[in-house]
Amino acid sequence: MNKELEPLKASFLTAMEFGQLMHRHLSDLRTIDPAFLTDQPYNAYLQQINVRLISYEKGLAQVRKNDETEKISRADKARDKAIAAFSAALKLYHLSDDPAEVDASRILGILYKNFKNPGKLNYEAESIVIDKLVSELEGAYYADMITFLNMGRYVTRMKTSNEQFKTLFSGRMVTEALTETYDMRAMRSAILTVYNEFTAYILVMSKAIKTPLFISALLLLNSGRKYYADLLARRKTEKPTPPSKDGI
Repeated sequence: MNKELEPLKASFLTAMEFGQLMHRHLSDLRTIDPAFLTDQPYNAYLQQINVRLISYEKGLAQVRKNDETEKISRADKARDKAIAAFSAALKLYHLSDDPAEVDASRILGILYKNFKNPGKLNYEAESIVIDKLVSELEGAYYADMITFLNMGRYVTRMKTSNEQFKTLFSGRMVTEALTETYDMRAMRSAILTVYNEFTAYILVMSKAIKTPLFISALLLLNSGRKYYADLLARRKTEKPTPPSKDGI
């Protein structure tokens, strides 16, 4: 038997893959005959990894939840476009050859200017301003002008996009209020430190005393490490080669 540790740059794995590697090791090592599990340092290392992995996985769950941030950003851009579309449509009527249309657009323009470009405000302030603007435009005084200029769809677009944004944003706020803050880099580094000590201990003991526990543990660790080492190797091979300066 080759008593060496399978080379693996675990730090090159993604956050998810690293967690999966730890899970595989813990699962594989549980198949060892419990009668062999009498080594105190071995058991202590496994306990440390298991405890740290629990917190790490909570952190991963938070990272997945934070993907909502990108959705919120897209929703904010959608309502900014809705505001811009309303403004652009209003400006077209300023150039109308119909005096009634020009007058209606002038009055609506005065209202719109009072809100001072909602798209430049912070998230929550913009939500409030759009709600107020839409409320005014749907109110008795301005509604007839909106209908006359056939701009109802622009008002509806602002209202709908703002409601969609508020739904996403309020969900994110609730999640953040109920979720602990996790430093994924620090937690991963802490697990990796213990893991590296553990694998080094297994390697040394498998060579020094050659008991079934350490021989089996080394085999199982190497099986998991080889799988992820091969994964990294394939990823490196599949990376596209950049074109030369000559375009060839």
